[in-house]
Amino acid sequence: MKYFFYISIFTFLFSCGNITPKHKFSIIYEFENIKKISDNDKLETVEVLNKRLDEFASNYQVTLNNKQQIEVKLSTDFELEAVNAIVVNPGKLDFWHVIKLQELGSFFIEANNFYKTENDSTNPLIDLIRPDSYNFGSFSVAVQDTAKIKTLLDNKEVKHLLPIAFKQSKFLFGLLEEDGFLPLYLVKTTPEGIAFVNETHITNARQTYSTTGRPSISMKMNDEGTQRWERMTELAYQRGSQIAITLNDIVYSAPTVSSGAIKGGRTEIAGNFTIQEAQDLALIFSSQKRIPKLKFVSSSAITDEEQD
Repeated sequence: MKYFFYISIFTFLFSCGNITPKHKFSIIYEFENIKKISDNDKLETVEVLNKRLDEFASNYQVTLNNKQQIEVKLSTDFELEAVNAIVVNPGKLDFWHVIKLQELGSFFIEANNFYKTENDSTNPLIDLIRPDSYNFGSFSVAVQDTAKIKTLLDNKEVKHLLPIAFKQSKFLFGLLEEDGFLPLYLVKTTPEGIAFVNETHITNARQTYSTTGRPSISMKMNDEGTQRWERMTELAYQRGSQIAITLNDIVYSAPTVSSGAIKGGRTEIAGNFTIQEAQDLALIFSSQKRIPKLKFVSSSAITDEEQD
């Protein structure tokens, strides 16, 4: 009996020795426009990605290699697409006051006339706007016209035609609609050209569900963000205007404020997210910092010699 017991242990140990150990993989990412990225920004990117991946995986390592690339080392139990979704997302979250079309006066007519020649029977700018889309805080343009209208509106001389109160502003596109059109918003910026509330004011984010049952991201703000959010929502309520919530400069939602200032520093983003997308964004926003744009380069197995 004892002999059988020893044989069993030996067989078990021998079998374990033949179990294929988990391999590790190295995933390489490069900075876009690396010449504009400072050494400090590179190190901060490593720090932020470590924080993002801390909730995503238990066995990982993020480093800056000697080629100034971001290298992520992970065990085999991962999906490359899932890692990429966490790593390459800049995590740029902004909240903007939306300028109502009624407040722009004759801007679009003047901007259209700026481009119109004397014998031109078309309207270079206005013809790009969907006729039936003049509503509340935005209008819509066809996908194929987005690059053209952005060029027309970003002209410095055209921007000078904006009312004085809205000189500090920018145009942003929303999500693609089912009919192939994109809503376009004019939002107000700070004197520095940034949003009044952004991801640096978020202390915690988690995936939840909206009142309509769609996956969403619920967020809690720090003290500064709470105060700013209260002021921002109160102003939107008084003016009857919208607040545009953007992820990486795309408007995901632009809600109105129907019951006065929102206190307590809590808010929610509800878009056309999958559960996984909402979970990923919650991880990204919890890191409280945006990162420079990264692009995937390669993924390869790490040999025993390389691991040593």
